[in-house]
Amino acid sequence: MKLMMTGIDYKRSKLNVREKFAVTKRTAGEILAGFKAGGAGGCVVISTCNRTELYASMPDGRAFPLSEALCAALGRDFSEYGPCLTEREGGRAMGHLCRVASGLDSQIIGDGQIITQVREALEFSRGQNCADSYMETMFNMSIHAAKAIRTKVLAHSLGTSSVPEKTVEKLKAAHSLAGKNALVIGNGRIGRMVAELLIREGVDVTVTLRSHKRGVVKIPDKAGVINYDKRYKAMENVNIAVSATASPHLTISENELSVLRRVPEIIVDLAVPRDVEPSVRNISGVTLLTIDDISGEGCHLPPESVAMAEGIIAEHVAKYNKWISFKENKTGAEGGKI
Repeated sequence: MKLMMTGIDYKRSKLNVREKFAVTKRTAGEILAGFKAGGAGGCVVISTCNRTELYASMPDGRAFPLSEALCAALGRDFSEYGPCLTEREGGRAMGHLCRVASGLDSQIIGDGQIITQVREALEFSRGQNCADSYMETMFNMSIHAAKAIRTKVLAHSLGTSSVPEKTVEKLKAAHSLAGKNALVIGNGRIGRMVAELLIREGVDVTVTLRSHKRGVVKIPDKAGVINYDKRYKAMENVNIAVSATASPHLTISENELSVLRRVPEIIVDLAVPRDVEPSVRNISGVTLLTIDDISGEGCHLPPESVAMAEGIIAEHVAKYNKWISFKENKTGAEGGKI
């Protein structure tokens, strides 16, 4: 099998391009099914605010235009977006995945959310019957490498290491937060964490819930709750609005916001694709921050920490290559006995 990946990330693409490649679970399922039907042994899609990446195992000797196929699956013109995509094969793909899973390749170095997102991407692929043994082993070894890097390197080298923490840090740098009012739109992992951190800073926080939301919904302690449909009315009474949803539609538009008697001083959009219409920044008195504004001022690891991390990655890539060699030699030997 040949290991391949293609992807778009913040290093080569701004937010307005990355959001065109963001995928929902439904779209990810369609992509996986399409690649599996097209001959992939296994495939996994990772989609975060920093990147969208497709990993696949393909039969040896088979040429497969991975980047072109990903663009086609998302309805994007390869001639326009192809230069934004990066392809890697074999050990380079595995090494890159280790850097992604550990947060070394995130805008916020050591991002604490990404290892969970990588694990969930594998679990989703497994649920779609698209994770073969090559993908399972590659992702699991990368997650092991990420854990080692976080424990042995990043835990001693970093401070703030998540989007929610960086968001609150950014807000604190601009204004005193104690006594402020905030609305958090979105009750996923990121939204809940932002709400909890703001509450710790003495902010009166209200979170939105959709009326059709199913299953168990976790509400941060001390947070108020309103129906999502009443979000604009609530915005007339807050200093800060934060939106972090997985919705394909805008949660805050310029037209709706511009008619309010009072608008939030700061609006933070942590979603990809964006929740907040970019032209909101034209409304007087509003400061709009995007995920790139929040994450773009990352720290840098000292050279000795980089060397340690790269050593851990090289060790796990070597283990994976050894596993592949053993698996394919064993398969070949068994085939010869038949």
